[in-house]
Amino acid sequence: MSTSSSLSTTVAHAVSFLTRPLLKSYASPTIVKLQLVLEANLTALYAQSWDVNEPLRGSGRRCLTLSPDCLPPRAVYAACIAAGVQWFDWIALLGGREFDFFVDPACVSMRLDRKGSLITVWADEIPSPSVAKRVFGESRIQASINQQVEARARAFALEKQQKTVAQQLLEEDDDDQIFTLIAHEIAAPTWMTPVLAEFPKPPRSLSPLSTFSSSHSRSSSRSSNSSSGVSFSSVESSHSGSSASRSRSGDENAQPRQSRRERARQARVFIDTSRNEVTPYDGGKTTVLTGGVMLGGGPKKASPVAPPTHGWRAPAMRI
Repeated sequence: MSTSSSLSTTVAHAVSFLTRPLLKSYASPTIVKLQLVLEANLTALYAQSWDVNEPLRGSGRRCLTLSPDCLPPRAVYAACIAAGVQWFDWIALLGGREFDFFVDPACVSMRLDRKGSLITVWADEIPSPSVAKRVFGESRIQASINQQVEARARAFALEKQQKTVAQQLLEEDDDDQIFTLIAHEIAAPTWMTPVLAEFPKPPRSLSPLSTFSSSHSRSSSRSSNSSSGVSFSSVESSHSGSSASRSRSGDENAQPRQSRRERARQARVFIDTSRNEVTPYDGGKTTVLTGGVMLGGGPKKASPVAPPTHGWRAPAMRI
């Protein structure tokens, strides 16, 4: 048997097995169109790896995985689109299970759920080597299949003769566009939004309450120093300069401010020891040491009030 005749016969039996469950669900014209397109697609797909002398050569490339969970291979799906047959309805009529469909020279076989041995669907008179055979074709079924194969072959040849080369090229271009659109829809995205593992830490800022309290304490200390009667000219200038520098460095470095007691402890107070004279008062005596006045004794006596004096005014002169 030649290569072309072997290929057409084997593909016809494979298509007949796949489309047999659709006879009760779809009209005859729809099934015939589906069979014609599917035979043409599978013939073009298997022609490059088809070798009658070595049937198992390239068998993996001729395997079709049909599953109810995803779309079928391109050759089968193009036939579904051309004939208007829903794939998921078709696979449900085939049993609703995933299986691998092998089409080799003189043998068509299948394997369920990718496990176990191969189940032979159809085999020619020449047995295919290394293939477990479970032939469940009867003479009556075989005769009907042969008749269907011959009828489809004649219809396909007639339709191919009626179409021009330009029409065939247009059909192929339409199929390519359809599959390009489908691939674009189901393709994974090429760009993903970057996702951070954790949020960035915000920069630390000074609290407005602490700034207000520090400025309030500085203003109160300045007011208390200005209201005092003691003269600290040299000490105040040095202390104000040091406090200003400390306040600037504290604002820059955000360090805690020293308390008023600590600042008073660090300050140096000047005492004039030369002023030790005694100043007498009516109620007692005191010594001026640190600028304070210590009084003692009873209350001060009231001073006598001078009597009022009447002034003299010269009489007015008459002219």
